[in-house]
Amino acid sequence: MTNTATLTTLIELAEARKAKAAQDFAQAATAHARARERLVLIENYRTEYETRMRSQTGVGVDSTLIGNTMRFISQLTTAIEQQGQETARCAAHLAAMREVFFTEERRLKSLEILAQREAQRQAEAEARQQQKQFDEFAARRGFNGPSTGFAL
Repeated sequence: MTNTATLTTLIELAEARKAKAAQDFAQAATAHARARERLVLIENYRTEYETRMRSQTGVGVDSTLIGNTMRFISQLTTAIEQQGQETARCAAHLAAMREVFFTEERRLKSLEILAQREAQRQAEAEARQQQKQFDEFAARRGFNGPSTGFAL
């Protein structure tokens, strides 16, 4: 019985760790998706400003405005690089959380298999015990069988 109780406790703990790992994995996936969305947003914003600058350059816009726009585009490029790094960091964290989740899932499965084997072992031991009792009962019945009237 101690093995069964221990395995039950271990399975409950493993289920809790797996649930926590699943929650962490989901949060990492959300963070990665948000970081990727921000990156795309900044890239699109920079593309829009570059397009505006090209279209205004031919119209004869003030050189100060062009310089300011160029500096702003440069800042957007820096922001894109930083967001790219953040996105890569989030992707690495997501991969790590995925691995943690699958590790916890494998541990839980292993414990469940052990519990099944223990239950099967106990059922077989109980069946052997019952068979032994039936055999002893039959053996006693045979010795004390119906009386034939003959004395030995």
